[in-house]
Amino acid sequence: MLRKDRAIILYSSVFGESDRIVRFLTLGAGKLAGIAKGGKKSRKRFMNTLELFNHVDIEYFEKSGSALVRIDNADLRETNSGIESSFRNMCIASFFAEFADRLTRERSPHADLFDVLKEALSRVKSVALTYFDILYYQLQMLDCLGYMPNFTTCVQCGRDVRGPDAASFSHERGGVVCGGCASSVSHRKYPEGLLFRLADPAALKGTSAAYGRPARELMEAFIQFHLNVDFKSYRLLKSVIG
Repeated sequence: MLRKDRAIILYSSVFGESDRIVRFLTLGAGKLAGIAKGGKKSRKRFMNTLELFNHVDIEYFEKSGSALVRIDNADLRETNSGIESSFRNMCIASFFAEFADRLTRERSPHADLFDVLKEALSRVKSVALTYFDILYYQLQMLDCLGYMPNFTTCVQCGRDVRGPDAASFSHERGGVVCGGCASSVSHRKYPEGLLFRLADPAALKGTSAAYGRPARELMEAFIQFHLNVDFKSYRLLKSVIG
């Protein structure tokens, strides 16, 4: 069946002499993997359209029982131009793309994730993103996928602990711990105000750089414990964001 959709290119690799294997996140069908016959050489159907991070209108043929769709055509909506202008931009964009790629299953639609990723990649091209800008989009993507840490209610008793004085977070339980339960739940103390900001990603704008290291440590521990995914791009990202 021939399908048409909007897509963001997450992965693209030469296959054989002239083909390409591509993973892409679509607006309507979720993540798909496909083969573009002649994708390396064809100027009519694929001229620079299947490059990483491009936003395209894609046409593909889906055959029942086949792991790969056949990509027939792709037209640019928004190019990745600007991302390749610096190593730092490439590292940030690669992290966003890998994050979306590794945490999604094929053919599982996530229109909200598509919109967040599109916005994140667009901003990489035009703005020098800080760590907290990156964290904002990371949290947005986790929220879209149902993996958001619990920054609002105690993981033990359910009490609402939103507020600037919230400071205890349990990596094992994946959320905040109130003062009354702190003695019975393994947790780590974080600087006052950090968990409050993480509970509302929009509040991260203008956050002091002093919160950067503890925020990274919290997110690294949460992802390692609950998602068990090693993002290769994150190693490079850490080297460029300081």
